[in-house]
Amino acid sequence: MGHSAWDYDMQGIGVPKGDVYGFKAVNKFGRAPEGIQVTRTDVWDRADSNGLQSIWLAPTEARQHIIISSSVNDTAGGTGMRTLRLYGLPNWGTKEVSEEITLLGNVSTVITATSYVIIHRMKGLTFGTGNSANLGVIHAVAQADSTVTAQINAKEGQTQMAIYGVPSSQTAFITQYYATVNKAQGAAASINMDLAANVEPDIQSTSYLVKNTRGIQSTGNSGDTWDFNPFFTCPGPCILKVQGIANTADVEVSAGFDLVLVDND
Repeated sequence: MGHSAWDYDMQGIGVPKGDVYGFKAVNKFGRAPEGIQVTRTDVWDRADSNGLQSIWLAPTEARQHIIISSSVNDTAGGTGMRTLRLYGLPNWGTKEVSEEITLLGNVSTVITATSYVIIHRMKGLTFGTGNSANLGVIHAVAQADSTVTAQINAKEGQTQMAIYGVPSSQTAFITQYYATVNKAQGAAASINMDLAANVEPDIQSTSYLVKNTRGIQSTGNSGDTWDFNPFFTCPGPCILKVQGIANTADVEVSAGFDLVLVDND
């Protein structure tokens, strides 16, 4: 792709609009609901004050996933979420795929048609009349591993996980990442926020390199955005995520990153 296409997209329109072949814009955001701890914590839906799951885990290999809600009302014809679409990678060499799921509440499970090495987004498509997107917590649980790969918290409608998988057929150019403390605590809280990358997810799933660290605090500079110039590059396969370490327990943080995916020639 020549400079003219890239320069055109610097106006912020071409790639999100889909006009630049081989380029894809991604905005990845997450929230740890009162969940950043004094130990390293991923910014995602299960990082909460109960210590439910501070560190996200990928399946050990491509797995079909069980999709189930904690509410009987998240089902076709129900008052909550009726259908959702999930997005992920079927293997570490193939671009993102997606599929639509019709929910069956908390009684029956739905099994994904595709096996995934990572599910990095789920969002609702259709809803009932319950005045909120989903009435229960919706899980994507990897078969055999029994690990929760993605979760939609009640009434939020989609995952909030600052985690993203990139296949070997693409390269991620990260333009920026950001974080903010959402709620003031009883005492002032300071958090180191890390942009981290697993650069060999096809070989191992738990070791990450810290690529950048910035600080925020609940008083004063409670949020910031950190640009990369030139863009930070992560060739696939890789997993990108934002993590935090706080000086006190149970700090609520939102964070994310923006990137452009470019197909490898």
